[in-house]
Amino acid sequence: MKPRDSRRLCKVYPIVLELKGKQAVVVGGGTVAFRKIQGLLEAGAFVQVISPEAIEEIRSLHAANRLMWKQKKAEPMDYEHAFIIFAATNDPEANQQVTRQAGPNRLINVVDQPSLGNFTVPAVARRGRLLIAVSTGGASPILAKRIRNDLLDAYPEDYAAYTEFLFYCREKLKKWKASPDEKQKLLLEMLDEQYVHSVEKQQSFIHILEQKVT
Repeated sequence: MKPRDSRRLCKVYPIVLELKGKQAVVVGGGTVAFRKIQGLLEAGAFVQVISPEAIEEIRSLHAANRLMWKQKKAEPMDYEHAFIIFAATNDPEANQQVTRQAGPNRLINVVDQPSLGNFTVPAVARRGRLLIAVSTGGASPILAKRIRNDLLDAYPEDYAAYTEFLFYCREKLKKWKASPDEKQKLLLEMLDEQYVHSVEKQQSFIHILEQKVT
C-alpha cells in the first residue's frame, strides 16, 4: 500500500489552552477517563464526569470535592456550559453519540476515534514552565511517548527552576527603561548554559539586574 501524502495529514493548528476555571466534561468513568481527568485537574479546570459507573479513583476525587460526578448517561444538556469535552467511554457507539449531542462548535476529543473530534492530546513533557508537546498525527502514540521521554532526558529537572528564573528576569526587563538592544543583550545572556544548572549564578544575575532596573 502506498503511503499517503504527509502534506495532506498535518493540517492542524497546535495551541496551549488556559483551562483554569473552565468547565471540562468527561464522559466515561474508567481508567482512560481518569487519565484525562488528572490532566484537566492539573490545569485547574472544573471537571464534570458523566457516567453511570466510575472507578474508585474517580469516586475518591468526587468524595473529596475535586470534581463533580453525575451518575447517569450523558445527555445534550450536560454540555450546555462545557468549554472542552472528552468522550472517553469503552463503547465506540457511546463516544460517537457524544459528538452528535455536543454539536459542531465545541472542543471535543474522542479517545478511541480521534477523527470524530476536532483535537487530540499530545504526549507532553513538563519541566516547570517548559512544556514540550509531541504528536505523530495518530500514526503512533507509542512513538510520541518515546520521543517525549527522550526529551525529558534531554531537559532535566534543572529546567523547572531555570524557566522560573527566565520568567522573573523577563518580567523585570519589561520595566527597565533601556534600549531594545540593551534588553536583547541580557535576554541572550540569560540563555547561557551556566545559568541552567546553577541557582547561585541565577541569583547573582538577578541581583545585578535588579540594580539596573531600580
